[in-house]
Amino acid sequence: MRFFKLFALGIKNYWGGLRFLIQHKLYWYVVFPIILFVGIFLLGHYFKQIEFSISEDVKQNIENINTLHGLIRKTLRIIFFDQLHFLFTKFTMYFVIMCLAPVLAVVSEKIERILTGNTYKWNLIQILKDIKRAFILNVRLILVEYAIILVFLGIGTFVGDPYKYYIVYVIPFLIGFYFYGFGYIDYILERRRLDIRQSIHFVSKHRGLAFALGSIYASCFLGFDYVWRKYWTIPTDNNSQIFWGTVLVVLFILAVSAPILAIASSTLSMHEVVNLSTNPYAESKEGQTSNQSDKNQASEGIETAN
Repeated sequence: MRFFKLFALGIKNYWGGLRFLIQHKLYWYVVFPIILFVGIFLLGHYFKQIEFSISEDVKQNIENINTLHGLIRKTLRIIFFDQLHFLFTKFTMYFVIMCLAPVLAVVSEKIERILTGNTYKWNLIQILKDIKRAFILNVRLILVEYAIILVFLGIGTFVGDPYKYYIVYVIPFLIGFYFYGFGYIDYILERRRLDIRQSIHFVSKHRGLAFALGSIYASCFLGFDYVWRKYWTIPTDNNSQIFWGTVLVVLFILAVSAPILAIASSTLSMHEVVNLSTNPYAESKEGQTSNQSDKNQASEGIETAN
């Protein structure tokens, strides 16, 4: 029951986050995901083009490759760029969280300040630490999810249809929601000075919220990716082009807005879960910091939160 309550909270606050961003004029931060989204897409496409070029070169000049070393070198180059393309498609959502770490942290802090009056001193060293933490955490999440995917692929080889589809695709897809949501919750946990181990413990106790945050975030990205791939195969009549073109534009807007909406939902939801105004590491409305005894209770309080 607790899982579904937290799941509903996260979903509800996506809509609440949208209204909050509009009301407080924070929607302009979507500019940063747009720039990053386009950059990642172009880079992934570039890697795919290189892979295709190498592959075509091998096919056309196979008779000229007269040594095993030459064949292995070409093959390794194809595999390398193929894996880079895979990373920039499958794990784009993690790269977005990592690359937008400074922006997402600022948006989350601004929302918390509006909600509670909490302020945080600008500290370049702390910002760099936040970026490093986001990078380490999300690389860890990528490796864990990748390992899970491999496990389910292995299991799927021993299972026949129709269960194979669910084991190989659906279950790993749903599990990914948890990891994406984890990344957004961690921005708030970092401000409460929880280390990664403590964050893992907290999110595991609030997995319903993580699944909710990750589900909408991932669906926005994957919806756009699916329609983008299918768009070039649709009928060429005007009605079809207009309809699917409109759908594609709407999904693009949702995809580039998803990171900002996710951090807004995460911050609003965490305020309801742990009451962000009690963060002992924040400055109060009067600009006074909490005393040390309060800080010593921070980790214990966050771990026992509802």
